[in-house]
Amino acid sequence: MSSDLPNATPSPTPDEVVVDRELVERVRLLGAPLLEALESHSPGSGEHAEATGSYAFAGAAGIGLDRGTADLCRETAKLHDIGMIYVPAAVTGKPFDSWSAQEREVFDAHYDAGAKLARGAGIPEDVCGWLLQIRERYDGHGPEGLAGEAIPIAARVARVACACDTLLAWGGRSEPPPERRRDTIERLRSGSGRELDPPIVDALVRMLETGAPA
Repeated sequence: MSSDLPNATPSPTPDEVVVDRELVERVRLLGAPLLEALESHSPGSGEHAEATGSYAFAGAAGIGLDRGTADLCRETAKLHDIGMIYVPAAVTGKPFDSWSAQEREVFDAHYDAGAKLARGAGIPEDVCGWLLQIRERYDGHGPEGLAGEAIPIAARVARVACACDTLLAWGGRSEPPPERRRDTIERLRSGSGRELDPPIVDALVRMLETGAPA
């Protein structure tokens, strides 16, 4: 699936955008119907969206971003999976390692689809760009080849936050036992510097080690 959103260059970072309560509230209000539609298509996705948003806020605050920027990172992260509405439930219900090449391709296209869906809903263009660039890897081995700080901070925060919640929620959303927290910490650290932004990983690892909720 091709995109007519900007590619090959990073979208503006949140600190290059005027972040105020009006912008954050606009993203929240316009994103709400998209999240409701995704929940209808894939029950349980709403919990993942909210949890990812909470971890994104914690990660953003943990690396010293101001409250407005952390709020915008949270609202962006909540929308990270809206393109999954185009991924058949028959695919998402199967273990990832059992997917065919075609099914993986459908999944990979959800970032592009989500960015387009957000733009169609009137969500600001900068945020749509961040949603697309969540697919980028910190080491530069992502689709557009963006690496490190060339990837907008909101996208880097959302990617770490999604990984954190996915790992913690594996097997259920009750309070994760200590061994699951330890496994999550180990896996986040393993991805640090490769898929994930190291300072953001460190911020969420500190939170997990203290047992603090997001």
